[in-house]
Amino acid sequence: MKKLIHWVWSFIEILIIIYVILITSLILSRNKYGYTQFGDYTLKNINLVDERNIENVKKNDLLIVKNTNDINVGDSIYYYAVYNDNYIIKSSKVLKREDDDYSSLYTLDDDSHLTISSNKILGKESKTYKNIGGILSILESRMGFLFLVLLPIMIVFIYQIYEFVEIIRHEKKIDENIPTKDDIEIL
Repeated sequence: MKKLIHWVWSFIEILIIIYVILITSLILSRNKYGYTQFGDYTLKNINLVDERNIENVKKNDLLIVKNTNDINVGDSIYYYAVYNDNYIIKSSKVLKREDDDYSSLYTLDDDSHLTISSNKILGKESKTYKNIGGILSILESRMGFLFLVLLPIMIVFIYQIYEFVEIIRHEKKIDENIPTKDDIEIL
């Protein structure tokens, strides 16, 4: 029974370590606009401001946008815009495209027919996952990191120290019970 409990705890430790690595990589994988980005995919938790600026999303949804530069007239795109000195993500349709040697300019189908360069565009392909964005928001917050990352890894660390001390105690008891050379000569 003791071996089974030890095996289960070891399995839980491995899961906690994998979980901590995943969450830490989410926090550290920020692009220059402040959003979580893995390779060609940008993750965004939808809040009330985003709900008004992005089509077909609700608060606490998780929006995953695949970054691409293959954008044509009529495509619905996601792009970075400035709102209250912060970058936000918006979506709109492309009305017109102009290319030069280095980048492309896109005229968008909004009230002001905004023109935006290709370096501010995320892409056009996306997936939305309902209510998972709130979880991402909690995990990436300071308190979430403290209680959901640091605390579990501290528990694993403290338990490993406890196991190390127990092994040393056990080895010391074994060493005390081994007869020495002087004990053997007396016999």
